[in-house]
Amino acid sequence: MKGVRTFIVIAVLLFVAMMFIEMATPRHFVWKATFTHNDDQPFGAALFDSVMASSLTQGYTTTSLTLSQLEKSIPASERHVYLIVSDEQPLSASDEEALMHLLQRGDQFLINATEWASDTIEDILRFKVIGYAYPWIRSLKRNVLYHTYDTLQWVTKGTPYAACQWIVPEELNDACLTAYQPSAFKPLVVMRKFMPDDEVWDSDSDEYIQVEAHHQTDTIAAVIDYKQGRMVVAACPLVFTNYGVVYYGGATMALRMLSTLQRYPVIRLDPKAKTEAGGVSEAPTRYIMSQPPLRWAGRLLALVVLLAMIFTARRRQRVIPVIKPPVNRALEMVRHIGSLYFHRHDNADLLTKKYQFFVEEVRKLTMIDLDDEAHIDDAYLLLQQASGIPRDELRQQLQNIVGWTSEQPSDRTLMQCIDYLNHVLSRLK
Repeated sequence: MKGVRTFIVIAVLLFVAMMFIEMATPRHFVWKATFTHNDDQPFGAALFDSVMASSLTQGYTTTSLTLSQLEKSIPASERHVYLIVSDEQPLSASDEEALMHLLQRGDQFLINATEWASDTIEDILRFKVIGYAYPWIRSLKRNVLYHTYDTLQWVTKGTPYAACQWIVPEELNDACLTAYQPSAFKPLVVMRKFMPDDEVWDSDSDEYIQVEAHHQTDTIAAVIDYKQGRMVVAACPLVFTNYGVVYYGGATMALRMLSTLQRYPVIRLDPKAKTEAGGVSEAPTRYIMSQPPLRWAGRLLALVVLLAMIFTARRRQRVIPVIKPPVNRALEMVRHIGSLYFHRHDNADLLTKKYQFFVEEVRKLTMIDLDDEAHIDDAYLLLQQASGIPRDELRQQLQNIVGWTSEQPSDRTLMQCIDYLNHVLSRLK
C-alpha cells in the first residue's frame, strides 16, 4: 500500500508541474489565415472585428451563415452591407447567385479575396481577381526582414479623404484586379511599382522578347455598380486581419472602402467561426481541450491511469479456467433418424421428403417452381435450359418419382430415384 501511495503522489506532482510549465511557456504565433471572429492569432479577425464594431455607428455584426442563407432569412425590404474576407474563392456557385439577387434589390458588398474568378462574375460583372504564383507563408518573414514592401495608394477623388499610402510587405498584397469593361470599374487603391528590364515569353512568336524597364500600375481595390447595388472588390485580404490592423493600417483602409458605400448595417460573413448558433459543444471538457496546458495535463493523466491499470492488472490477474466447447450431436441425431427410417422401412415417406427437398433446392438455385401445376411445362423447359437434360426425360423421370411417393417402392427403386434427383441437382450447381 505504501508503494501505491507513493506512485499516486508522484503522478499528481508531475501533473501539476506539467500544467505550470505549459502555462509559463511563451505562446507561439500561428501564421495561418483563418479570418475568423474568435481567432486572435496574427491572421485572425478578432481585433479587426472589434475595431470595426466600435467605429461603425450603423451597426456591425458577424454571422456563420452563408450568403444564400442570409438572402432567405433577411426580409427583402432591409438593406445591408455584406463584408466578406477570404484567402481563396470567397463564394460558392449558390452564393454567387444570391450575390446577384442582393445587388439587384439594392444591397451592397465589400469583398476582399486573394483569388476570385468564375463564369458568373466574369460574364456579368466583367472582372476577376488574380492571385500571384509565389507562396506568401514561407517568404513573409524574409520580406519583412529585408524590407521588401509594396506601396498602396488611395486614388479615389471626390471623397473627404486626403491622399494616403500604405506600405505593406509584398506577401500581404499578393493579388490584383483585372477588368474586362474599364468604364464600369472605378479604382480605389492601386499599387505602382518599378519593373526592371526583363525577358518574357511571347506565345505568338514562341520566343522570349526583351521588355524595357517601366512602371506598372495594378488595381488593388475598385468600385463596381450593378443594378441597384454597389460592390467594392479588393485583393488584399491579409490586410484585413489582426496583423494588418496593428502594423499596416488595415482598419483605415477598410473604413475608407466602406465609406464609398451606403451607411447600412454591416454584416461580416464568418462561415468558419464556431459560435453557439453553429453548434458549439457545451460539454465540460470543451474548455479543457481548448487550452494547451490543460490538454497536455489531461494526456499525462490518461497515461498515468493507463500505467496504473496495467500494473494493477499484472498483480491481480487470475487463472482463466478452460471451458470445453459443447459437444456436436449433429451426427448422432442423423444416425438416430436413419435408424428410425430403417426400422420403419417407409420408403414412400422417405422419397416424399427427398422430393420436397429437391423442389426447394431447385427453387433456391433457379427460381423454378415445380409445384405449380398450371405452368409445369414451362418449368420443365426452364429446368432443361438450366441443367442441359432433355425436357422429356425430366418430365418422365420426375413424374415417375412423384408417382412412387404414393406407393411403397422397393429399396432398389428408392435408390435409383434418389440418385436421379441428386444427378439433376449436381447439374444445376
